[in-house]
Amino acid sequence: MKIKNFTKVFLFVAIAALFSCSSSEDNGDGNGGGGDVSTTSISLTASGLFVDFGTDVDFTVKTNDGTDVTADATISIDGTAIAGASYNAPQTGEYIVTASYQDATSSQITVNVFPVIVSIAVESANTTYNIGERIEYQVIATDTDGNLNNITSAADVFVDGAESFTGSTVIPGEIGTIEAYATFSTHTSGAYTVMVEDNATTPSSFQSRALIEDYTGTWCGYCPRVSYGIELSKEASDNVVAVAIHNGDPMSNSFGSQMENAVNITGFPTAWINRSALWDFPEPNNVSQVTDLTSGSKSNGIAINTAIKDNNLSFVVSVGFGENVDGAKLVVFLLENGLVYNQTNYTTYYGGGATINGFVHDHVLRHSFTSVLGDAIPAGEAVAGGSYKMHMNYAIPSNLMQNASNSEIVAILLDSNGQVINVSKANAGSFAGFN
Repeated sequence: MKIKNFTKVFLFVAIAALFSCSSSEDNGDGNGGGGDVSTTSISLTASGLFVDFGTDVDFTVKTNDGTDVTADATISIDGTAIAGASYNAPQTGEYIVTASYQDATSSQITVNVFPVIVSIAVESANTTYNIGERIEYQVIATDTDGNLNNITSAADVFVDGAESFTGSTVIPGEIGTIEAYATFSTHTSGAYTVMVEDNATTPSSFQSRALIEDYTGTWCGYCPRVSYGIELSKEASDNVVAVAIHNGDPMSNSFGSQMENAVNITGFPTAWINRSALWDFPEPNNVSQVTDLTSGSKSNGIAINTAIKDNNLSFVVSVGFGENVDGAKLVVFLLENGLVYNQTNYTTYYGGGATINGFVHDHVLRHSFTSVLGDAIPAGEAVAGGSYKMHMNYAIPSNLMQNASNSEIVAILLDSNGQVINVSKANAGSFAGFN
């Protein structure tokens, strides 16, 4: 609707400019056609050329010398004279308006009458959802012509009395009811209620995925070798998940330091696979060491559903168990893609050269929602056929990330020894299922 109003203003200015030129033309025969010799032409103006349905449009008629003769002029709409100089259109559309006074007739003008919204409603595809499923609300407006218009992107959605944290997409994190309504301009919808349950089935087997944790830095001349190996691995398999842990550069942070201390990093680059083995040198020649771990299935897996609006991130991590796991732990990281910093280079990768200018750094560790070594999953939920869910609403600090829309969530399921059972990742605003 804001776009429509902008269009009205733009068109009004453009047409008003054209009309100003035409109204100065002589529409008479040089002597007023037998009328007052001083009236050689008349001009017609309207209080609005682009109006919403139900709005009065007032017309003004003036002679060439500026005399207001509206009261004595005849206004015609689509060729039919109206009483007076005000008009309220019976329906939407275009109306051609002219005026006559004595023997002079004005140039025609066009008044556009637009439909306006009379009510709005909020709805979703279903009325029952499970924890962690995406509720995609839509806001539908009905206008005066009876047309239905999707105005979701321009409306505000409220959930349980407060403005929705992530707009029209909501990831529920607990059982119960959610009551939503929407507002747009002066309109407020009625309440719309959905039920949230925890009845989703857990698979008995899950896609196997592999984790690479890359300890790196922009100052590290040999680190591009591992970056290149990660690219090759991800090209070879969609089931490779990477985390870049930076040291001594603008992307380093306390979580990275905790990781380095936990695994006793003594040199760079170092790359760990599934927190159980070092990636063999040279990494680009040993891609199979990673991708072999992505074949087949596992008895336990992870699904991630996310929603994001501006810097507000909401997600649910669901861990599914096809077998009992004693001492299971969960790690959940926030990463950022697309960070551009020059990279020192001692390798022949990426064209060689001492510096790779404008190098794009992906999968950069920015934040951990858990201990970097994992938070314990309750024993009663880490059982065959069961599931564990972690729900988080997180307002990403403006100084934490350059672009929140480039964020991704990585979730890692660990055994009691801290080794990876399975892993998954989802870009912000997307869903990654168990398989």
